[in-house]
Amino acid sequence: MNSHSTPSPFKPGLAYDGPRRVTLLRHGATTLPGRYHGRSDVPLSGRGMQAMHHALGDMVFDRIVSSPLQRCVSFAQDFAVMHDLPLDLDADWMELDFGEWEGKSAVEILEKNPKGLKAFWRDPIAHPPPKGETLGKASDRVLSAWKRLPAAPSTLIVTHSGAMRLLFCRLMGLPVSALWQLDLNHAARMDFIIDESGERLHFFHAGGG
Repeated sequence: MNSHSTPSPFKPGLAYDGPRRVTLLRHGATTLPGRYHGRSDVPLSGRGMQAMHHALGDMVFDRIVSSPLQRCVSFAQDFAVMHDLPLDLDADWMELDFGEWEGKSAVEILEKNPKGLKAFWRDPIAHPPPKGETLGKASDRVLSAWKRLPAAPSTLIVTHSGAMRLLFCRLMGLPVSALWQLDLNHAARMDFIIDESGERLHFFHAGGG
């Protein structure tokens, strides 16, 4: 597990004034791996469900927020029932919209649009997917979702790798283009501890698998 501490002006929620823990959990493996599933609503696999439960262990939360896509919400609903927790769905925690690349593998995209995909890998800000979402727009919506989190001492957010990477960049003061530098496997976990002032943020990263 990696950790980092930094000053941060981005305190989520407004009604709770004590220290807070916010845990972000990437969904587990799906039944259709190896493809650009942004807004495509693919199911979570049984192995993926197990990995998500394993990633959280015996952690305790006060509430859950989830992307409405089934690879996230199926686990969130299961976890909420198991622990009798309130669950909120928020579309701003969804994955990037990959436009014309939705549902395709990198190999398939490279066959038809090699320059476009390589440009996206090299500079995702300047070269978004055709008819897809820009990183600027995506990072703004994720940060907006963070700022309006329900007030609670501990919150679990079930979301996607793109949303997690973009939030990390914004909270840590990194350029959005640095998102590829953060490795997030399926069921990877990120924990943010925010002090009472909201001015210091402690970050912990558990790799998943």
